[in-house]
Amino acid sequence: MFQRQKDSGNQPTNYVPGRGRGAVGFITRSDIGPAKVDIGIEQDDDQNDYNDAKYDEWNGYSIPLFNMGDYDDEDREADLTYNSVDRKMEERRLKRMPNNLPEKPSIVNQFSDLKRELAKVGIDEWLSIPDIGDYSIKKKKQDKITPVPDSVIMSAQLSEKNLQTKAHDLNEIGEARGALLSLKLDKISDNVSGQSVVDKRGYLTSLASLPHLSENEIGDFKKARLLLKSVIQTDPKNSFGWIAAARIEELDGKLPAARSILAQGLQQAEDQEDIWIELSRLETPEKAKLILNKAIQTLPHSVKIWLNAVNKEQETQAKIKLLKRALEFIPNSVDIWKELVSLSSEQEALVLLYKAVECIPKNLSLWLALAKLETYENAKAILNRARQNLPQEPTIWINAAKLEESAGKDKQTIAIVLSKGIKILKKNQVKIVKEDWLQEAEIAEKCSNINTCYAIIKAITLEEDKQSDNSWKQDFTQFEQRGSLHTARAIIAVEAERQNNFEIWKEYIEFERRHKDEDTKYFDQALELAVSNLPQIEQFWIELILRKQELQQNYLEVFEKSPKSENILLTLSKLEKQQGNYEKAYQYLQYIQDNLIPSDKTWVKMFKLMLLMNKQIEQAEKILKQYPQSDKLWILCGQAKINQKDYQGARQIFEEAIKTLNNSLNVWLTYIKMECQQQLYTRARPLIDRAREKNPKSSQLWAQAIRLEIDAKNHKAAQFLLSKALQCCQLDGELWSLAIELEPKTTRKKKSADAVTLCVDNPFVYLSTAKVFLNEGKIEKAKRWLEKALILEPRLGDAWAYLYLIEKEILQQCISRRPKYGRLWKQAKETLNQKYDIEKILIEASKLAQKDIAKLE
Repeated sequence: MFQRQKDSGNQPTNYVPGRGRGAVGFITRSDIGPAKVDIGIEQDDDQNDYNDAKYDEWNGYSIPLFNMGDYDDEDREADLTYNSVDRKMEERRLKRMPNNLPEKPSIVNQFSDLKRELAKVGIDEWLSIPDIGDYSIKKKKQDKITPVPDSVIMSAQLSEKNLQTKAHDLNEIGEARGALLSLKLDKISDNVSGQSVVDKRGYLTSLASLPHLSENEIGDFKKARLLLKSVIQTDPKNSFGWIAAARIEELDGKLPAARSILAQGLQQAEDQEDIWIELSRLETPEKAKLILNKAIQTLPHSVKIWLNAVNKEQETQAKIKLLKRALEFIPNSVDIWKELVSLSSEQEALVLLYKAVECIPKNLSLWLALAKLETYENAKAILNRARQNLPQEPTIWINAAKLEESAGKDKQTIAIVLSKGIKILKKNQVKIVKEDWLQEAEIAEKCSNINTCYAIIKAITLEEDKQSDNSWKQDFTQFEQRGSLHTARAIIAVEAERQNNFEIWKEYIEFERRHKDEDTKYFDQALELAVSNLPQIEQFWIELILRKQELQQNYLEVFEKSPKSENILLTLSKLEKQQGNYEKAYQYLQYIQDNLIPSDKTWVKMFKLMLLMNKQIEQAEKILKQYPQSDKLWILCGQAKINQKDYQGARQIFEEAIKTLNNSLNVWLTYIKMECQQQLYTRARPLIDRAREKNPKSSQLWAQAIRLEIDAKNHKAAQFLLSKALQCCQLDGELWSLAIELEPKTTRKKKSADAVTLCVDNPFVYLSTAKVFLNEGKIEKAKRWLEKALILEPRLGDAWAYLYLIEKEILQQCISRRPKYGRLWKQAKETLNQKYDIEKILIEASKLAQKDIAKLE
């Protein structure tokens, strides 16, 4: 809300509110007639007409606005006050001006006194006056500018990044141009070749490459010059001050000034080698040679001056001559000897190195360089002399190990050399740090000295405490992660031989298996070392035999050295059986039976082999009494009766097996399968019911029951069993694959989609989906689903059989995967009565697959 203003005092005489701004009376609806003007002054329309038509921009209104009021005391007092202020200001103005000035002086006369005062201002005050900024931009009208593309801006910045646009007058521009021209001429006259020829065509163009110094950089140069001038004056004998001052001039592009400074410095610090070298660097090659010759005469024992003089020479012979002259003055300089050796031929270098080690017997690098140039025998003698002069240098022993490796010595010999070296180093109070030696082993590996790497680790390991610890594991893991495989291999191999522990040997073999792709010979060596150090471990022998068989080598030689254990003989029997040598495989099993105490595993292998060879299984009852809990033996005995067409005898064996084992699912399935093969479905159904009572959650029994009804062409019963089976085993892939096959053709795809959604990544579901597409003739889609199934289970024989119908080229892939699962695959193996000829089994299984697809119609 608005608040009422306080009363400011009594109203003037004849005051009319609003009259000054032209307020008059007005009429409202509640009024009758025109409003009356309540004023005491007579209205004058001509004088009080303040409309816009009578207003002038320069003179205003033709009459004063406030002439309607009386001239009272307050107005009189205000006029007197204003008049007094005007007189006061006029008096002050007259006091500041001379008497002879006109009444209204000009601008020049007004500032004449200030100009006279400027004569009293000093130079320092003039220099301290700051420059005003450019404020004109505030008064300029800001125009709208269309944005320029970024590419145009970047190109402009690159081309003009060093360009300085501030130039105050033409004189400054001319002086700057003259300075740049003189600087360019100085540089051209002092180039590397020493010539003073100017390229007339490209001269002005090349000026663009000159650096442009900003004002701040110029100021920095000035400060640096003053500072270094103070340094030189304080200590004129110090060469670093002269060199720094010269380099400031060099950076500013003033080479003559830099040379002049260094020449003055030579007069003060002639015995300082750095100032001679710096002056030679700034001079042309010819003048530099003269300067360095004079420096050699002044400082003949300075190695730096000699080497700089050698670098100025262009011809090799001149350099060699100069270096030999330098050795006359400085025979114990390692740098001069090395430079001379590097420039000489191999024969000359050999002679020079012999002289060098005589002059400097305590330098290791010269001894090692001499040993590298000599023969094996001479190198050994040289290293022995080096060891006598430098008894605390471990590098000599490491180079001795590398020398032995280059001569073709084995790891053990090299390790003996290093072990001896470590003992001698200890006698000479040298501390043996394991980490340093491991680093040397890694360096040896990088230099391709693999045997030296192994020998270093073996020697350093033997010097440690003989008790087993786990510190080697950390080193082994560290080097393996860094990619130093030979160093890691040596660590674990030496540790395995030292502790002779099964776990370490096993880890060693696993390490070689991880890196077998890089070099398989180390994997084979690890297996051979393992069986030689732990001959009682069957696992290593079996792995070595399988490795020999993989390489298609004679694995029987390994068997002759191995212990005649059951597992090794079973492995050999398996290998012979895979190659089709059934008689030889049977002999190994017979050897176990005659010379060892065979386990049920041996009898299972024996019975299977006898079935393949169509031999009658003997001593079956005796063996079953010995191993009554082996369901495989019961099944093989029953299978033998089936092969003899003695189905009643097979039933007796299966019934006895069920009573003995009570809950063997494999026996139930084999028994049911026999009855189904005879198409005795009335016998098979009660067996399935009995089996489900003992195994109610077995999806295999449900699948067998469903397939029984399918074979009996009782599809309604199969559908009924399938629904109950899916309630019991909701996510079983084999049951869902049956559901897809039993579904009508119109809704089969929807069923496949449901199965794929519920049974994620199930190979049986993928296989049934592929069968659906094969049935419809969509080969490419079927192939993709089969490939998905084989990715999940590469040993699923049924998937290979269906894929073989599409693509015959997958035969070798199938053989390499060695499949063994699948209903059709097992049926094909039983039909052919053999197990290891994968090509024949695949062809037979593909024929069964063709018939299986036809059943989906």
